[in-house]
Amino acid sequence: MLFLGSGAFGLPALKALIQSGHDVAMVVTQPDKPAGRGQHCTPTPIAAYAAELGLSVLKTANVNNPQVIAGLRAVVPDILVVIAFGQKIADAVLNLAPHGGVNLHGSLLPAFRGAAPIQRAILSGEHTTGVSVIRVTNIMDGGEILGQVPTPIGDCETSGELHNRLADLGAPLMQQVIRQIDTQSARAALQDSRRISQAPKLSKDMAYVDFAQSARQVSCRIRGLSPWPGCLAELLTADGEIRAKISLLKCREVFTGLQSGKPGEVLPGLYVACGSGAIELLTLQPVGKRPMDMRSFANGYGVKAGWHLQSRPPLPQGVS
Repeated sequence: MLFLGSGAFGLPALKALIQSGHDVAMVVTQPDKPAGRGQHCTPTPIAAYAAELGLSVLKTANVNNPQVIAGLRAVVPDILVVIAFGQKIADAVLNLAPHGGVNLHGSLLPAFRGAAPIQRAILSGEHTTGVSVIRVTNIMDGGEILGQVPTPIGDCETSGELHNRLADLGAPLMQQVIRQIDTQSARAALQDSRRISQAPKLSKDMAYVDFAQSARQVSCRIRGLSPWPGCLAELLTADGEIRAKISLLKCREVFTGLQSGKPGEVLPGLYVACGSGAIELLTLQPVGKRPMDMRSFANGYGVKAGWHLQSRPPLPQGVS
């Protein structure tokens, strides 16, 4: 077996495959990248875990390079397991294994094909999502479905929390599908082209929220963009003085109907008014500091009813 992965989404599945006795002959992952304040070269989560176990690791920026393919051919893999790898895989690589490749995706395909299925599901206001194991083809996230597991999205669940939960949910599903392939009992289903939706990657210029929208929409925006890029906001006193710059990380709806208060206004009880309804902020992060709960933040910054949160799209680079 070849395991192709980079992001943490694939860690539970890799751990489960190894613990259940599967022979992971080699792990293929992205090269080390600068990370953190010091910009030190850091291995991917998959590479770091594989190194701990002493597995053979290949780091490459192009798995389709002929020299790389020659090295992978020498491994003589029976199947390729692909999870959050970050590269498109050519037929020349898939053809190395008799069983081809299988991929774990963080949505109920064909919904939310693309780089950010978990975040886009929350942003879209979905109440249910799940994981899918599919065959890898030259159509991005378009292969036959080999297995799926649905799960509800929590009312205050962030994309970061859902990411970890789906990763854990996908590990036993991947094991099940591989067992079925080994025993020739796997059943493949074509994706319904009428239900396809896309999940393009996120960007820093999405880091804001419009409090004039409904409480439901505001909640989905904040939770869907947490932890990255977050929703940036400024906290203003009743006199319009900027008291703090913060990133909104977690919230929940508390009022869903109409109530007094302008959008973004801090209400009694430290709720925040929206165009309709209100939200309760649960976790936020002052710029340059650690995340904290709303009650601790309010005590430290003296937040009062009548103060105001404003959030605007980031200015283009070079504009001030």
